[in-house]
Amino acid sequence: MIKSSWYFIPAAFFLLINFLVSSVNVFFFWRLVYFLFFISLFFFLRRFDLNKIIKFSVGGASLIIFFYGIIQKIILFPHYIRTLNPEDNFYSRAIISRVESGRIFSIFSLPALYAIICGIFIIFILHYLISSKNKIFWGSLRLLGLVNLILTQSFGGLLYLSVGILFYLFMSGILKLKLLAPIVMVISLFFFIVAGLRFSEFKRLEPIKLRVSNWNQSIRVIKTSPLMGIGLGNYEAEISYHVRTGESSSIYSHNFLLQFVSETGLIFSVLILVILFFERKRFKPPDSKNRILYGSAFFILLFYNLLDIGLYFFSAALALIIVLSQIYHNHSDRERIQVRGFKPNLVLLLLLGALLTIQNIAAGFQKKGDFLLNQKDYVNSKISYQKCLAVDPLNFKSIMGLAFIEYEAKDFRVSEYHLQKALRIYPDSAFGHFLMSKIRFQENQFFNSFVHASKAYQKDRLNLQYQNWYIHLKDNLQKNIRVSDS
Repeated sequence: MIKSSWYFIPAAFFLLINFLVSSVNVFFFWRLVYFLFFISLFFFLRRFDLNKIIKFSVGGASLIIFFYGIIQKIILFPHYIRTLNPEDNFYSRAIISRVESGRIFSIFSLPALYAIICGIFIIFILHYLISSKNKIFWGSLRLLGLVNLILTQSFGGLLYLSVGILFYLFMSGILKLKLLAPIVMVISLFFFIVAGLRFSEFKRLEPIKLRVSNWNQSIRVIKTSPLMGIGLGNYEAEISYHVRTGESSSIYSHNFLLQFVSETGLIFSVLILVILFFERKRFKPPDSKNRILYGSAFFILLFYNLLDIGLYFFSAALALIIVLSQIYHNHSDRERIQVRGFKPNLVLLLLLGALLTIQNIAAGFQKKGDFLLNQKDYVNSKISYQKCLAVDPLNFKSIMGLAFIEYEAKDFRVSEYHLQKALRIYPDSAFGHFLMSKIRFQENQFFNSFVHASKAYQKDRLNLQYQNWYIHLKDNLQKNIRVSDS
């Protein structure tokens, strides 16, 4: 077996190449920290038997999250519709649009993400319902979870749960072949309930069209740099170049494998597969009474990563790491496992966790700044952006926000200073070039203004604001050239 240290050299080399081809190095850095954190967390957690903690956590967390999902549907959604005015600002319109769909998401950012969390919880709850004496609690919790899953109106969520439950029941020997038809009928009933709740979208096959569009876009991205990729974390910075008219656009590929390959390239992705192949004996799953349960949860998450970005969502990545740590939990030589490499692993985990915490704190200030900016509260928005940059000086969204505030205040010199700083971090930012074009126009530098407008338009051709401004400048320049020639 190849020693683990041998992997570091080629992996580090290809990561360095990948960093050099990244258009936005900050995106690369934070995504690398993100993945290293979860790799470190896996090696840390596999030292421990978490079965009792997981059972307690599943019971408590699912109870809170499921109840909040019901409260969100019955109380919070009607409250938002009554109190928010869609004409106020972008955020009000966005909230009302999401609320009117009726799709709950509990404490998570998206209904589809909440659906996968519901599916994982329900699998664990089903296991505890079968094996535990407290049937009433786990049975009620399972019913509550199914209601939440239906209210997410997620076709994918139902598919993931169906696959996971069938896998669990077959592997545990509970499901006999003669019972397959009734179970499929029950699953079909849930599917048609969700289809009825989203009939207009279902009739137009919008969930399928969205994914097909995003998968085609991902393949186009891969073709631009198949071997070395476009840079880890840089998918959102490059995807707008590959979206065609009439396609559904998203900064995600809705397929983890496609997005990861497009970012890291085929060479690095194959290298990871080679490492996993040679390390398969080291991480051979031990016999465990819960291996079917964890295997079923892994099966759900595997399907999720094929139909969505999966590990790019923190909660989904955390769930997968916990599941894998118990599938590959090392039961042998417990004392040696607890001591050997424990301190370096813990130090690395804490360091990476601290970096991610800093990033999230900064992102919180930046999002608050964006919200206040949309409310035209420029004073407090500027304060939030400055707080963000005090924590993370390379947060280009906050720098761009400051540039816009100064532009609105007609202080073009300071606005340009912030824009130049932001464009050094994110060289082909469509909004950055658009705003720079506006400033150059105010300074009567019309050709320079057109150059930046062209860059903004090339980056995001589907944005009508960029398109109209580009066409306006182009037409005016052509008229001026004809006049000067005559």
